[in-house]
Amino acid sequence: MNNAKTSNRKAKALETKKNIYKSAEQLFQNHGFDNVSVDTIVEMAGVSKGAFYVHFGSKDYLIAALIADYVEKVDLDYKSFLESIGPDLKASDKLILLAGKIADITNCTIGYDNMKFLYAAQLTRTINTDAVSGYNREIYQMLREIISTGQQQGEFKTEISPDIISKHCILALRGLIYEWCIRYPDFDLKDQVLQHFEILLTGITK
Repeated sequence: MNNAKTSNRKAKALETKKNIYKSAEQLFQNHGFDNVSVDTIVEMAGVSKGAFYVHFGSKDYLIAALIADYVEKVDLDYKSFLESIGPDLKASDKLILLAGKIADITNCTIGYDNMKFLYAAQLTRTINTDAVSGYNREIYQMLREIISTGQQQGEFKTEISPDIISKHCILALRGLIYEWCIRYPDFDLKDQVLQHFEILLTGITK
């Protein structure tokens, strides 16, 4: 009997947490992170403020969880995109296509407002953004694999390790996305990303 009650309580707690998460996700998408309060989230979720803090501790903690989950989803989308290209394409072409895909996702799916918020959070360190900036992200592994394959097939120079080149690809993307943020909307992100990666390739291609 007690086991059944405990299981029931756990199920209800999990359902409450999911409800809060989904409500917050929808509100943030519609209004932005800064324009949504905890009061608004719990009102939409139909739960108490105390229940919110039991599960998430703070609004910033919830945002960090949302960002981490979103990063994982986006990286899986990139992986699916690469797998759809096929194995016969040259590594340099794969790199350009992936860079273009990242620009498209950033511009059309993530959007300017969310990127602006994310950069501010990274600079102020008010929110844990390790999921975005950590070097163990899937996107690093994808880039490293492309570079490594290009080196093994004789397309790329081998003087610099795939780890270093892939990190510099990410540094380039971050710089370009930052430039897009400060010059928005007068900056064509995809065009600039493709131009930059063509230049980058001249430095590593045999």
